[in-house]
Amino acid sequence: MIKQFEISTSVQKQLGDYLAANQTDLKTAMADETRNGEVAAIIHAGLPMMVRKIYSLEKMKNFFWTKKELMVEFVAMRLAAAEKKNAKKKTLILPAHRRENRKVV
Repeated sequence: MIKQFEISTSVQKQLGDYLAANQTDLKTAMADETRNGEVAAIIHAGLPMMVRKIYSLEKMKNFFWTKKELMVEFVAMRLAAAEKKNAKKKTLILPAHRRENRKVV
């Protein structure tokens, strides 16, 4: 079920801030039960409301902990895909010389 959802940019930022504040990486954080639960909570908060109601935080924390090896790989892949998507969006911005010549109506 979780494969159906992308990690939003706000969740990416929160996760990055969390890892930086704890001076750790995703793999190390997921190997520690407390931090694993905190990572699960960050990702859970970014899910659509209906999914959060159906799939409780406690279930997600339990799933993240029991399947931590799988989840490290999955979250890392989702983050990489999101970064690639964001980088692609940035390249679609008009170059400065084209923006200056645009007429504003």
